[in-house]
Amino acid sequence: MLVKDLMSASVISVKPDDSYDQISFIMRCEDIGIVPVCDNRNHILGVITDRDMLIRRDIGQTAEKLMTPSPITVNAGDDIHQAALKFSKYAVRRLPVLDGGRLVGMLCFKDLAKKKFLTAEIGHIIFNICNHDH
Repeated sequence: MLVKDLMSASVISVKPDDSYDQISFIMRCEDIGIVPVCDNRNHILGVITDRDMLIRRDIGQTAEKLMTPSPITVNAGDDIHQAALKFSKYAVRRLPVLDGGRLVGMLCFKDLAKKKFLTAEIGHIIFNICNHDH
């Protein structure tokens, strides 16, 4: 099974100059905990999580200042087990999905949890997320 088979293709992104208020509004209205920051060609520059919004608010008021640059990503054509390894290794809950360097979706930890054949990977991921120093 490939990442593209489990990912959510309806991903909302923001531009580097979008404001804190715009980002906050999007995250609240869409009920999402992460938003990718992309350039005009949909290349990912970084990500902003709900945690970033709390911690970095004083640093800046634009997506470029709030984002974590060079996020961990996965490719749409990667095997789902490769994605599971990234979730576990980096103790993240969400991975932006790229195709040809462009953002095409988002893969969440819960997407993997829906597949029974990934039970061992799920246990590893949960352990690493719970024991990861933020």
